[in-house]
Amino acid sequence: MKQRGQVVIDKILDTAERLFYAQGYSNTGINQIIEEADVAKGSLYKHFQTKTDLLVAYIERLHQLWLQRLEAAVGEVSDPKGKLLALFDHHTKRQADRLFGGCPFIKANDEAYTDDPRFTSEIQRVKERSKSFIRTLVEQSGHRQLLSDDELVDTIYYMLEGSIVSASVFKTSAEIQGAKRIIEKLI
Repeated sequence: MKQRGQVVIDKILDTAERLFYAQGYSNTGINQIIEEADVAKGSLYKHFQTKTDLLVAYIERLHQLWLQRLEAAVGEVSDPKGKLLALFDHHTKRQADRLFGGCPFIKANDEAYTDDPRFTSEIQRVKERSKSFIRTLVEQSGHRQLLSDDELVDTIYYMLEGSIVSASVFKTSAEIQGAKRIIEKLI
């Protein structure tokens, strides 16, 4: 059973996640979060002294959830090359679930307008973790060696990132699935 403090933190972070993603960090006020999370102002400030503290906590928690979901999706596939392609299927599903709103980390990075090093380093950590995850899959894939491991990691990473951005612009999964087809030819 969760401690009362953790329940409040989760309510605040759940609300912040929904609002920051839907309307942006800058367009979301603390009072709106307090109201929609149904918590007291003192409770929010007890756990998050500033809006930037809340932003950092949101990104850290989102990073953990992102990694858990990604590992679970890829873990459902046994074929090593199929695991690489599962990355694209996972992101297709996540984007469809989010109505093709784009990557929450890129969105936050682009519009939060903060130079807080905690925020910057956490966003960078997410993207570095993504490349590291891809690297592990590439090294285990037994790919065709048309590209070196480093080149294939970079290609998959850039295709995935770019196709997510394109999917958010065109509001369709075709962009991500098109990138998947290209990668399939390389592996």
